[in-house]
Amino acid sequence: MKRRQLLLGTTGLLTALAGCNSLTEDNNPTTDNNTNTDTANPDISVSISTEAEPSQLPSIWNDQSIEDFQAELSVEKSGQPTSVIVSNDKIEIGQDSEQWNGNSVTVQPGQMNSGGQEFTATATKGEAQTQDTTQASKPTPGNYKVDVVPERNEELRQTIQNNSDEENYLEARGEFIEQDPVFDTYSSHEAVGFDKFGIDLVAQEWRHDNDYESLAEGSPVESSEFVESIGTDTGNTEIQEIKNGKGATWYPNGNFEEREVGSFDYEKFANAETLGEALGPLHSYYFNWQSEMTDSGPISSEDFIYSPTLEQAIEQKNQKDLEAHAWDFDLDEHGNGLIYGKNADSGDELRIMETVANPITATAQNVHEQLHPLVEDSNYLKPDHDEFNTYWHPLRFGWEGHSDSARWNFEEEKRKATGVIRMMASSYHPESAAGVGASNQNRLGITTEYLQDFTEKLRTYNENDANFDELHNQAKILDKLYRKQDENNVIYGDTENPQYAVVDDESVIEEIWQDEQGQYDDFNQFLRDNPSYSMSAEEVEATLEGEEDLGQQTLAST
Repeated sequence: MKRRQLLLGTTGLLTALAGCNSLTEDNNPTTDNNTNTDTANPDISVSISTEAEPSQLPSIWNDQSIEDFQAELSVEKSGQPTSVIVSNDKIEIGQDSEQWNGNSVTVQPGQMNSGGQEFTATATKGEAQTQDTTQASKPTPGNYKVDVVPERNEELRQTIQNNSDEENYLEARGEFIEQDPVFDTYSSHEAVGFDKFGIDLVAQEWRHDNDYESLAEGSPVESSEFVESIGTDTGNTEIQEIKNGKGATWYPNGNFEEREVGSFDYEKFANAETLGEALGPLHSYYFNWQSEMTDSGPISSEDFIYSPTLEQAIEQKNQKDLEAHAWDFDLDEHGNGLIYGKNADSGDELRIMETVANPITATAQNVHEQLHPLVEDSNYLKPDHDEFNTYWHPLRFGWEGHSDSARWNFEEEKRKATGVIRMMASSYHPESAAGVGASNQNRLGITTEYLQDFTEKLRTYNENDANFDELHNQAKILDKLYRKQDENNVIYGDTENPQYAVVDDESVIEEIWQDEQGQYDDFNQFLRDNPSYSMSAEEVEATLEGEEDLGQQTLAST
């Protein structure tokens, strides 16, 4: 049978009715003294044809009827085969399936590949088997809205099982999340298939948490040895001297005016009921530890070490069950970070995490006010402070009257702000090191409106009603989309209504990065106006024939 080969993604109706193929084995009866049994394999045949092609799938699902997007195949068989299966390279549909009704087989759009494909009907009886094929096409848009759905990441779960020091890592974080606002902002029919983006929100935590595991193995002095020293008499006189005040900065219980450096107050740290209270003694102890226990001392560019170490010190050594989540990002070439805490009374707070023992935003006398201030109290984000413009903090992005860095163009500012969000859910590992702010990252675009809203939610976190877990889950999706390099993805909407899409043209991503006026903010309208369907082979031929006819008419008229 000749099969037509498709040149492009198809949308036209292809009803290639295949001829009936049969396979017959040798007819050689065998007998014994008791019976005469004919063991000849009977003739069987099967034919398959395409009765109805799916309609063009929409770029945005709006309660359409799924029946309009199904393929209908017809299967005829003879010779009483014991089984008949219809398959493509994604699924197999047996006769016991509800999709099989008499000689008709219904194929859902999610069971088809995009564009043209081949379906095979396979009939079997004993050792005899015969097949026939037909062509069908699923026309999908090149630009479409994405339905984010919960999906287990078994590979990542196995990685966690093999590497986590926590015996019940997944269970402690909810095992598997099926309900979250990010799954509710947009949903298409479950059988659509092509527009689904699955994410395992619990397993995705490991993209952030594995930092400490790696540091404990590769740089134990700067991580696990520090954490283990808290509340422990190590017998090491050098460590005891650090706890008693030796190092790069003075402790909060010291007195700068009286030249009293103070000491690490373990009891205050251990019994602290808020993140800020715990960071008071802990942060100074870590600066002093770095200055005395490492060759390089505290280095602002090593904020990727501070984040997981301070986070784990609080979660492992504080006795009031505080929860912490810290992440780093670049502040020019100066390290900086954010640290979130859930307090003993179930309240929470978000703070700037300084990685410099004597930051420019503070004097020696009031240094403890700026090492880990509430975000709103950071002098990086106070326009009337002298050092406001020394470093442009990425959380200024979209802040009316204060967004312009005066040193970078809009796109560079936007990429730096995006890095803050992504590192909320990512890590310092090599595959992540460049961050979403890297200049060559052009497979993921984030609309200006979405990014402005996200940075504002973080910049004013302690004064608004934003939910940290919801923001964090959106950051996990951003991180996974960043790693997904086989498609061009767009994040749009705002943090209360996050939306996601795929676009065919990479230049759209470039334009979104440069979109200072917010022309792409209403991305639903872009999708409706630009579904970008591929042409079928027949449509291409018709177009070429039309152009040829037009050319001949033009020549005839000249």
